[in-house]
Amino acid sequence: MLLEGKVWTFDGAPPRTAAVRLEGERVVAVGSIADLRARYPGARRIRAEWITPGLHDAHVHPLQWGLALEALDLRGEDDPARVAERVAERAAALPPGRWILGGGYVFDAYPDRRWLDEAAPDHPVFLRSRDLHAAWANRRALQRAGVDRSTPDPQGGRVLRDGSGEPTGYLLERAAGLVAEALPPPGKAQLLAGLRDLAGRGFVAVHAMGEPPEAGGWIRELDAEGALPLRVAWTLPAASPDAWEPVRSPRGLHVFGVKFFADGALTSRTAWMLEPYPEGGCGMPLDDPREADAAVAEVLRRGLVPVWHAIGTRAVHEVLNLIGRLEACGLPARERFRIEHVQHVADDDLPRLAGLVLSVQPQHAEDDRAALDRLSRGQRRAAYRWGAFAALPGVRLLLGSDAPVAEPDAARALRLAQRPPLPGARGLGLDAALAAYVHTPAAVLGWTREAAPWGRVEPGAFAALTLWERGRPVARVWRGGLEALG
Repeated sequence: MLLEGKVWTFDGAPPRTAAVRLEGERVVAVGSIADLRARYPGARRIRAEWITPGLHDAHVHPLQWGLALEALDLRGEDDPARVAERVAERAAALPPGRWILGGGYVFDAYPDRRWLDEAAPDHPVFLRSRDLHAAWANRRALQRAGVDRSTPDPQGGRVLRDGSGEPTGYLLERAAGLVAEALPPPGKAQLLAGLRDLAGRGFVAVHAMGEPPEAGGWIRELDAEGALPLRVAWTLPAASPDAWEPVRSPRGLHVFGVKFFADGALTSRTAWMLEPYPEGGCGMPLDDPREADAAVAEVLRRGLVPVWHAIGTRAVHEVLNLIGRLEACGLPARERFRIEHVQHVADDDLPRLAGLVLSVQPQHAEDDRAALDRLSRGQRRAAYRWGAFAALPGVRLLLGSDAPVAEPDAARALRLAQRPPLPGARGLGLDAALAAYVHTPAAVLGWTREAAPWGRVEPGAFAALTLWERGRPVARVWRGGLEALG
């Protein structure tokens, strides 16, 4: 196979019009179109506008995405009454007692369970917010889970209650887990469905974040079966230290990090801020970075990467303080840490990000506009600063979707990375945005240094590539074959 078009090689040379010769699962030559046509006169020729190393979604929840594909899709809904109507429609089609699951809504205020009680009096209902940091349940769901006025708030979560102390049905952060534990258990099939959908969108690799402990067993089974449709970099839960061991399988699984949550999310007002939200409160810490020194030191000792979810200004600030304390103890924190989202950064903390791996999700800048509009002017100015990140020395930027928080749409992410929809926000140039999507996610995991490198287009590299037209992926090369995208 001979691919022809503008090629981003990421081997130190600028992008150029060229041809790429593939044989089996390897790139065997990169050169001028005329030269390679002459050398391989019988080769099948494929023309594309752009040819790049394969797409990586550097922050995704594949099990949650697989579940979202079969649940009630509430993305774009911001009115509790409309969501209740959607629930009532689903209830009419299901036998009494069957769970109604869904997610994707964003509300300005926290609704109570009465909307859902009336919509589905005979069905337990459990709906996750778009950011996955809150949930809305009806009376039957709370009863199934044994949640009532005597149920204490879990650490890192809150059960909202009315004036008499009864649960309203709205659950913040880890309180959602009180009901989630009563749901029909997901399984390997949903994880595989999520991975297959991502492969069908052109991704050749994903970095899986924050999946439950049992999913770690399923991903290992899929790897052992040779069933992975793309390469998977996996993070382990911070709450399961017995499982903190790296894995690097030749079939595609790479267990590389441990996932911590410094805070919640913006749309649920649980992102941990230095300055209070206009309606009051500063959000909340989850895995408090001020108390994590020993745990993170152990992660580093085991050869794993500490991966920190940090969205609010206070969360980012405290993670940076944690890095400083560990560095003062002689630990390689800055070179090994990775911060996910880095969504709001105070001016004083911006230079402290130098030398770090920062994983950002451009879709959130557009999807969170309503929540951003409710913030103070200073809080808005601190948001989505990836253009400033790119100017810092040693920063390595990664792009991802956070699916199912946002749809894993590579074209949309690439567009928003270059032109964030916020006044005064600096985006990335095309070369930098592509690097963050197809090269750097492989480089930070060491995949560019393998015997058959990923993330580069050069002789000997693994032939995991993406073909593009008009800024949109249209095909992927995987395991020696060309797969057109729908």
